Amino acid sequence: MTEDNFKYKNTYTGIFGLNYFTQGINTSIFTMVIPIYLLTTYGVIESAALAFMLSIVMIPATIKIIYGILTDKVGSKKFGRRKPWIIFPASFGGIVWLIVSFITQTSFSMAVSLFTIAGIIVFFGMFTADTALDGFILDICPKEKLGSTQGFCWGLRAIGIIIGGPVILLFLIFLPLQIILIGLGISMILFSLMTLLIQHIDIDKEINVVQNLKAIFKKGENWKVFAYSFFMQIVGGVVYTFLSLYILIRADYINPSGATLSSLDSISLYEPQALITLIISIGIIVGALLGGFVADKVSRRAAVFSSMALNTVSLVLLLIPFPIIILIVISFFIGIASGWIFSSYSAVVAEYAQKYPDMTSTYFSISISFINFGTLLGLTITGIMFNIISNVTNDVLLIYGTIFIFMAILESIALIPFLAMDRNQYEYKLSEHSEAFVKPP
Repeated sequence: MTEDNFKYKNTYTGIFGLNYFTQGINTSIFTMVIPIYLLTTYGVIESAALAFMLSIVMIPATIKIIYGILTDKVGSKKFGRRKPWIIFPASFGGIVWLIVSFITQTSFSMAVSLFTIAGIIVFFGMFTADTALDGFILDICPKEKLGSTQGFCWGLRAIGIIIGGPVILLFLIFLPLQIILIGLGISMILFSLMTLLIQHIDIDKEINVVQNLKAIFKKGENWKVFAYSFFMQIVGGVVYTFLSLYILIRADYINPSGATLSSLDSISLYEPQALITLIISIGIIVGALLGGFVADKVSRRAAVFSSMALNTVSLVLLLIPFPIIILIVISFFIGIASGWIFSSYSAVVAEYAQKYPDMTSTYFSISISFINFGTLLGLTITGIMFNIISNVTNDVLLIYGTIFIFMAILESIALIPFLAMDRNQYEYKLSEHSEAFVKPP
């Protein structure tokens, strides 16, 4: 179908959202479920080891530029250039979970190794499909709906985090993890196949990858976008993984010894962890929808500033020895800030990506790769800081407080390149009345 006679349907947003939904489940499986599963099953876990395991699993996220080039350049005449890269990688990831569900874990080291290997493979598939989904949305979604559509998809991803986090933790009281993984694997396969119902816009001309990449990387404005991306979510992996553990420590559900955490035999961690992650995830949904609304109806810049301010203030408030109920409320606002940050970010970067219509997926994937590099760096720094600070003090508030403050400072650096960016390039209401962006030849 050509661009002239294409009509975007709301059902397309729903199908996109379902695929982001499974991404959310996969994310929370590693950041929320597996840490508690290992702690409950084997009785102890090292915070540094957990951070390093997650950093290894995140490696596939750092090469999204390769996925972007593939999804822009290589496609099918019948199914377009996006659908094959959604269906096959996501389905392969689903098959991996089906295989893992039938492997018996006999020790802590075997469980960690199995989840690490499976995570790398699943995340390769997930990030390939994610890149194609990003490009698919940019290909067919109207500008006036872009922020809201991406906010909705991010919200569905957050609902996936809810299912993958608190609900799965509750299910684990009655069901083995293997049953959960079978359901996840089947869902990944089915939801990816549903993209066959979405019409695509035909791209007939040959795409010159090298020429387009040169145009992207030679432009100084784009490097401001990449710098903004690098620092924008540098705390994301740390917050998702360690915020709930920190609250459980403060609530005396986990026994800390420096950076080493051990479970208490008389207490089940599934229910309190489920409650905390549920509250955080609801906050992410609210933030994603609010961020998309503000980005579309007010401005992209207002959405970015407000989200960053809320996140920084919330992280600082964690340092105050509030009662547990107040900490849980703060975690809700951190969830709002997280969803808000990413939906406003997506609206900004999508505007830049659409300046390169031949390589929208590649541009977006480059930007997300910088985000993932930042997240990987944040997790690596966290592991190193846990080791260093725990050798100096066993004060849990000091250890976690230092890390949260340092992460907030790092994330705030994102405002420097963002302020340097040309507002006419990401505020579509302004760009419609300003000089056109010079597109690559």
